[in-house]
Amino acid sequence: MGFKPWTAEEAAQIVGGKITEGDGTQPITGVVIDSRIVKAGDLYVPIIGENNDGHRFIKAACAAGASAYLCDTDHQDQISVAGAVKIVVASTMEALRQLAAANRARYDIPVVAVTGSAGKTTTKDLIASVLGVKKHVMKTQGNFNNEIGVPLTLFQLTPEHEAAVVEMGMNHLKEIHRSIFEVKPHIGVITNIGSAHLENLGSKDNTLKAKKEILETMGPDDIALVNGDDPYLRKVVSDPYRVMRIGIHQADVDFLAENISQDAAGSTFTVRGSQYHFRYPGEHNIYNCLMAIGVGLIYHYTPEEIQAGLDAFVPSGNRMKLEEIAGLHVIDDSYNANPESVKAALNTISAQADGRVVAVLGDMLEIGKDSAAKHREVGAYAAKKAAVVIAVGPLSENTAQGAENNGAEVYRAENADAAAEILKAVAKPRDTVLLKASHSMNIGSVADRLKSN
Repeated sequence: MGFKPWTAEEAAQIVGGKITEGDGTQPITGVVIDSRIVKAGDLYVPIIGENNDGHRFIKAACAAGASAYLCDTDHQDQISVAGAVKIVVASTMEALRQLAAANRARYDIPVVAVTGSAGKTTTKDLIASVLGVKKHVMKTQGNFNNEIGVPLTLFQLTPEHEAAVVEMGMNHLKEIHRSIFEVKPHIGVITNIGSAHLENLGSKDNTLKAKKEILETMGPDDIALVNGDDPYLRKVVSDPYRVMRIGIHQADVDFLAENISQDAAGSTFTVRGSQYHFRYPGEHNIYNCLMAIGVGLIYHYTPEEIQAGLDAFVPSGNRMKLEEIAGLHVIDDSYNANPESVKAALNTISAQADGRVVAVLGDMLEIGKDSAAKHREVGAYAAKKAAVVIAVGPLSENTAQGAENNGAEVYRAENADAAAEILKAVAKPRDTVLLKASHSMNIGSVADRLKSN
């Protein structure tokens, strides 16, 4: 069973649009914004971006099978496609949001929304894995967590889904605000408040304000689930939703991890008297698990069911991906990076490595005006955890300086290709290699180059 169809007339009513061409009884069996993936019966929504105007591709979308398309008032006299339904709207982006909200509203199911400066994708996947033990769960795929990705995610909801977990990222204030009215979660999860996106937000107080937008539609029966060890998130109070907290170091939380032990096989800990195990080590992963355990307990899952969900977890790409390559233990955690996540990865790897640690660290982007100092801080921290640091990119010159000043063996690389060549030259058998940087640095390609050697 797939997308529950609308008629073109129903879609027009949802978006406050007007059908100016075609048959309003025409069924719509999906919503897309990319003319290259159109299927027969889809509604094509042309989005106007910085570099492209989707209205240019309306004819291609209809040729590929779209039965209807939206068109904004500025383009209505320029486009006509025989046989397709034309719906004129004031804003195609706003119409996309309205359609997504309408599809979400069809389903009376538990919805969990997840945001945070770090760990939100792993947390989203863990929550979906736990809920998936008993329910058919729809979750955000890939990086579909922004203003366009969130509505596209909600179009994946179909009648067979029994729960949804939606990841929500942001770069600016009001970004989550514009999307949360589509999602309307029952549980809003905020993992932490860190340095990510300070370039745009300016301060962690503004980051908190932006992340709290995920709670704006919630009522007294809904729950904000936040990290009680985070000093910024401890400021979150009931309003009108209930606040529940997870934690490791603060005892006054609802879901406290106790009796923690960690080794190469992962982490074991207890929550409310029940023991849990997670095969990926690291304190940051315990926090991620606590969010999933909290959601499971809120929805009355048994500890055994929650453990089954933790066991079934599969990480998304380029997140703590372990491979054995040419005698090296390579951990690709290169999907994104900020100072907090780099330190967490270094802590985890240094505690488990049975040889040297080699840290391949690329630029951390969007971390604000103190970027140089934060890179130096990460370099100094890396020197305590790694024998060798390979600093990649122009900003990482500061990482190199911080590591050198604290005694590490340091190499500099202009890009990922150069870093791979350095790594081939300096790595020794049984070294553990960490690949960590902002996504656009393409540090994950270092692993590919090692394989092709």
